[in-house]
Amino acid sequence: MTTVTEKEIGYKLVDARPPLTISTNPADFPPFDPTEDTWRYLPKKKFNAFISHAPASGNSALTMNGKLLKSKISNSSSDSLRTRDLASARAIHDGHDQYEIVVDKASTQNGLIELDLNSDLPSNVLIHIVVKREVTAQLIIRDRNKSDTALNISLTLEKAANVDCVLFTQPEAIGAHYGHVSVNVGRDAKLNMGVISLGGDIVRRTFDSKFADVSGELDLLGCTFSSKGQYVEHRTVVDHNEPHCKSFVDFRSAVSGDGTRSVWIGDTIIRKNAVGSNTYETNRNLVLTPGARADSVPNLEIDTGEVVGAGHASATGRLDAEQMFYLTSRGIAPLDAMKLIVTGFFANIVERMNLPSIVEDVVSAVANKLEISVVK
Repeated sequence: MTTVTEKEIGYKLVDARPPLTISTNPADFPPFDPTEDTWRYLPKKKFNAFISHAPASGNSALTMNGKLLKSKISNSSSDSLRTRDLASARAIHDGHDQYEIVVDKASTQNGLIELDLNSDLPSNVLIHIVVKREVTAQLIIRDRNKSDTALNISLTLEKAANVDCVLFTQPEAIGAHYGHVSVNVGRDAKLNMGVISLGGDIVRRTFDSKFADVSGELDLLGCTFSSKGQYVEHRTVVDHNEPHCKSFVDFRSAVSGDGTRSVWIGDTIIRKNAVGSNTYETNRNLVLTPGARADSVPNLEIDTGEVVGAGHASATGRLDAEQMFYLTSRGIAPLDAMKLIVTGFFANIVERMNLPSIVEDVVSAVANKLEISVVK
């Protein structure tokens, strides 16, 4: 495993940040300020346009297991989607292609459910997904769009549902890809959520989760490799608002190439009533070349002392010179040695997403990006 220096970061008792706005109405948000924490990492000249207008609706092409789905154009949402920034709210308010998907036991008889978003035109999409009571399901949402795309998703698990879900921004994606994902975990339900971001010029995904009742479980796993000037940002919020729930967040990132940047900001909140909570979040980053940068900001807020466990960690490092020497001294070419180290860094977390069909895709894509970005 790649060696990095890891440190534990103590929790804070008081949230000193401004009051949080959750709304699908752009008018409810404060005026856009590029220096404010929500936006300060973004390459402003490339993203600011989405604050005032969203990509057009009516252009999306979403298939489920190869079958084209019908959508309706809407400018509203439901309380299952909790947008937390002006750009995502603007996308919903300006009119979007809305899809409603219900996953019941009949839906899962053929195994994996694949949602594939593939268009050459700017797209503005909202997907509501509800997994019914006691249903076990596996879903993958692929974003292959070749133009600017706003993608907002709400995923609701009813009582005792068990779901593996992956949101995959494919290597062939082009343009700015952004939006908010809200997950709602019911009583005794378990969600294993994976996020893979490999394509796109700018990718900005924000996530929040809430537990609808006691004894819910959430694992949120992330894998991102940005290169050749890509900008990739993920923000996660895990809200322990019910007793005896569990969560685990693990995001990993690699960056390569001058001007390339990744950002991860993780917030975990344990409310006063959420006794018996058990949570941990971690972020690990590999900086492969000079001129690339990885930012990591973990936050933990605890309002009760009656917890099973709570902690977080952040680590950023470069390739381990000893590992490289060990491999190259045994006749492995430097690029191949780097591929082994970096794909190994990602392989474990992708395997834990529990969708074996994507592991080879990710390993192959990472190796290909390494060959292009590092060699050239």
